Amino acid sequence: MAAIETSEPRFVDSLLGAVHRLESARSPRATREAIRDCALAIEFRLDTLARELDPERGVLDPSLRSAGQAVEFILRNVLVDAWQLLQSGDEALADWPRVIAFRRAAAHAARREAEFAFGQLSLPEALD
Repeated sequence: MAAIETSEPRFVDSLLGAVHRLESARSPRATREAIRDCALAIEFRLDTLARELDPERGVLDPSLRSAGQAVEFILRNVLVDAWQLLQSGDEALADWPRVIAFRRAAAHAARREAEFAFGQLSLPEALD
């Protein structure tokens, strides 16, 4: 039987934080919540990234555009994997090789997203 999702709003600090929670999850319910946190963090970041990549609204430095698009691609793929896991039920969440593969993909996405964010902050105009 699948864990019951609560309707309470969840606030997720970061994808990296959600990945750490996933690493420490030891039950299907804790795994489900951590994967859900990963999905929420990714959805939030994709929303922000869409604005940054929009040439009319964004203020993204052109030198970072391709890196931003690569991060967006990676995040979208991990988000699809998260949705698939969450819809699969507790059997999939007890499939540790599948969960570990997702955790690795989410950790990779978190690192790439952090590198991209650091790249944005490292630009001279970021200090303005």
